[in-house]
Amino acid sequence: MATISLIVGGIGIMNIMLVSVTERIREIGLRMAVGAGPRDIQRQFLAEAMLISLIGGAIGIALGIGGALLVGKFGSLPLALNAQVIAMVAGFSIATGLLFGYYPARKASQLDPIKALRQQ
Repeated sequence: MATISLIVGGIGIMNIMLVSVTERIREIGLRMAVGAGPRDIQRQFLAEAMLISLIGGAIGIALGIGGALLVGKFGSLPLALNAQVIAMVAGFSIATGLLFGYYPARKASQLDPIKALRQQ
């Protein structure tokens, strides 16, 4: 179930980033025209994708901890929170952003600056 959730979330991140690249073509062209290389553009979009996925992961972690605390308080199940597991979940969240943000970042980095600046 977690794998399916990560794939669905990753596809959502990829779609958001593709829309972001399409809307910001002129900005990308301007950055490339003033000296930013393809690696700089790629790094920017990968960082944005990882930040989006980290924010989503943090919300999920907070909801999970809150749910576990509620179950521990009102239910008969024992509560066990592990910081290593929470850190691993955050790492998987960032990795999902990196994996699914690669294609939009690569697409943005391969734009021709002249054509991008002409875009309306």
